[in-house]
Amino acid sequence: MRISDVLAEKGGHVVTVWPDKRLGHMPPLFDAHGIASVVVVDHAGRPVGILTDRELVRALARHGVEALDLPVPLVMLSPAPSCSPSHTVGEVLRQMTDNRVRHVLVMRGDAIAGIVSIGDLVKVRLDDAELENRVLREMALARLAG
Repeated sequence: MRISDVLAEKGGHVVTVWPDKRLGHMPPLFDAHGIASVVVVDHAGRPVGILTDRELVRALARHGVEALDLPVPLVMLSPAPSCSPSHTVGEVLRQMTDNRVRHVLVMRGDAIAGIVSIGDLVKVRLDDAELENRVLREMALARLAG
């Protein structure tokens, strides 16, 4: 399965922020949208990084509550981990594992096509495994009945 298939199912909406935002603005944004990452874009809409809940927690661990006054670019991952819609789920899972990230930006050329999380990709793998299990069970039952 390709990442384009995952985006077709989940949608391509991406929450973005500008680099002038402070870390303190992120927890309410994450909560309001039910997300764990935002893409940081310049004023032309080009991605310059990604901020996830993981970077936010690291900043709080290192700087305490003062971290909430830090500008997002001091904490974000830059460049954002990315892939194209033509990458396979397996390739992106490998990228996530190798780079120890949980969110990958999907780029179609210079445009943001969407974002996938490890949860999105694990769901695809579980659905595939359930389908394979069902098919194998039906084949086995057909052989027993025949």
